[in-house]
Amino acid sequence: MKKKILIISYYWPPAGGPGVQRWLKFVKYLPEFNISPVLFVPKNANYPINDNSLKSEVSNDLEIIKLPIFELSNFFPRLKSLNSIRSGNISKNKNQSILQKIIFFIRGNLFIPDMKIFWKRNSVNFLENYISENNIETIVTTGPPHSLHLIGLELKKKLNIKWISDFRDPWVNLNYLNRFHLLPFVKKYHKKLRDRVINNSDAVIVTSKRLKELYSEINSNIFQVTNGYDYNKPVIKLDKKFTISHVGSLYNERNPEFLWDIIDELSHNIRGFKKDLQINIIGNSDKKIKQELSKREFNNCIVFCDYVEHKKAIEFMCSSQVLLMLEVDDNESSYAIPGKLFDYLNSNRPIISIGPEQSEVREILYNTGSGKSFNYKDYNSLKFYVEELYKNYLNNVSSSKNIRNTDVYHRKNLTSKLVEIINKIG
Repeated sequence: MKKKILIISYYWPPAGGPGVQRWLKFVKYLPEFNISPVLFVPKNANYPINDNSLKSEVSNDLEIIKLPIFELSNFFPRLKSLNSIRSGNISKNKNQSILQKIIFFIRGNLFIPDMKIFWKRNSVNFLENYISENNIETIVTTGPPHSLHLIGLELKKKLNIKWISDFRDPWVNLNYLNRFHLLPFVKKYHKKLRDRVINNSDAVIVTSKRLKELYSEINSNIFQVTNGYDYNKPVIKLDKKFTISHVGSLYNERNPEFLWDIIDELSHNIRGFKKDLQINIIGNSDKKIKQELSKREFNNCIVFCDYVEHKKAIEFMCSSQVLLMLEVDDNESSYAIPGKLFDYLNSNRPIISIGPEQSEVREILYNTGSGKSFNYKDYNSLKFYVEELYKNYLNNVSSSKNIRNTDVYHRKNLTSKLVEIINKIG
């Protein structure tokens, strides 16, 4: 008989974006390891991005339980921008308007830990009976939103059930949290809630080494299971142009101005470079970035494309000559690994990564031979690498011949690691 586990998640198809991919794929492979997953998700979630193509990846045999959620943003439209918060789409305090400061203050200090907290009470009441009646042995909560971990905490107290908390992103160590103008006692409360969740979990899963090190100071049962990829690389011809593609939202604080300076310089100094160049920016882009790029010498080489379904995004990755990954230049960004890195890895294309010096991305790129990582001051080094990739393009020399060891990030292999954790806690 298969072991039954209950997974509590906010993001589920038709939700799009990286947040949904992790457990969508775990659920896909868990039955192969003699584990039967049950999903508990919101019935009427207000997802900021939809990707209907992901619905086809959900097995008809999968048991899915849905319970309505109260979404405050449905009643206050100005809060919709806070529904899906990412590090780069919240302006720094100095750039916020008065209205933004008020909205962010309300969000940060009244809704703790986040605006999905209203789902907690009804979910606990419902699941308390469901778990008892359906022979559920283990529950998993995945966040953000981190309020879902509080559901797990309550169920742990009431039922003494085995509980795994999965942190796709950090809780306290977030590069945007202070932009909510948090009061001192609110900051302390966030940390108190986080520590309570970690302390009471039978196991805690994180996606990065650095976050594992941090949380290991609170609980010894911390395990790293990264995100990954789950597709066979499609047979797609490389673009004829020297394409540099960024797939994913591009916010102002990820704007690599010095890269654009480099491309301007190469467009001016290298004969034929501008004619061969194409820059694909796939996903939602900040208006300021679009305005800036329109003034660049290579502006006619840029193709903007709004959010596309995951399958189409993969096609863009696999056909590009070079892939570009951008992280916010701060210390907190090193606590998380961007999920798209792993799709990038499997596309077998060389990667240019720009981000913090201590980013784990740098280590992964080095170990897999998949590209190079640069900080925001590495002008000359990055310029040399772009030139090298362009020369390889001109000479029809593969820039990806040294890529290796990416199979460890296949979702099935990662699911195997998850199963070890489930079995370890009993």
